[in-house]
Amino acid sequence: MSEGSTEEKPVQTKKAKTKADKQAEHIERIKRNLVASVFGILAGLLSYYFGGITNAAGLQNDGFLGFMFMLAFIVLQKHIFILLGMNTSRLGSKDWFYQGFMTFAFWFMAWTILLTCFTGIVPSYTASVTSGTAPLAVQFNDTSVTSPTSWNWSFTNVTGNNTPVSWSTERNATQTFGAGNFSIALNASNSAGYKIATQVTFINVTAPAVTPVAP
Repeated sequence: MSEGSTEEKPVQTKKAKTKADKQAEHIERIKRNLVASVFGILAGLLSYYFGGITNAAGLQNDGFLGFMFMLAFIVLQKHIFILLGMNTSRLGSKDWFYQGFMTFAFWFMAWTILLTCFTGIVPSYTASVTSGTAPLAVQFNDTSVTSPTSWNWSFTNVTGNNTPVSWSTERNATQTFGAGNFSIALNASNSAGYKIATQVTFINVTAPAVTPVAP
């Protein structure tokens, strides 16, 4: 090539990020993740607190309100980022999706843990006897935890008409059974809600033997 030929210009590369730039971006990511995590936990706490009484299935009456709390905190994040001095214009749709998912995940975990650990009441009971000959008197004693304040005892004759029959609202109750196979249920409640005991107790009662009459 001749000496007069022009030299090729080097390809322009994107400006390399300095160590300070990388550190600043890393700190912003930490802040965004922290905000999403804290907002998710707060949404879970508020969802549980305002969700209402927990029913027998472990669900709250106003569960939809909890979902609205979660959405509100997802929307609120952008304003918090601005207050923290972060440049939100650089965040793309994937970034916002990730932030929303983080809030949703922590909201779901916090709410689920609260519903699992603080069910409000765990009904249980004992029976003095579970089988015998009619008429059979059975003493039932409440052993529920978390201090229930009201009780509703009922039984169902599974060998009869299979209709639930309530017989007492006392904490400890006594019932005399005729012949049959009876399923017992205890519904206990307090200010946190109500729940039916999950234990299965059957009272098996046989008819008394008939003494033959001499001719």
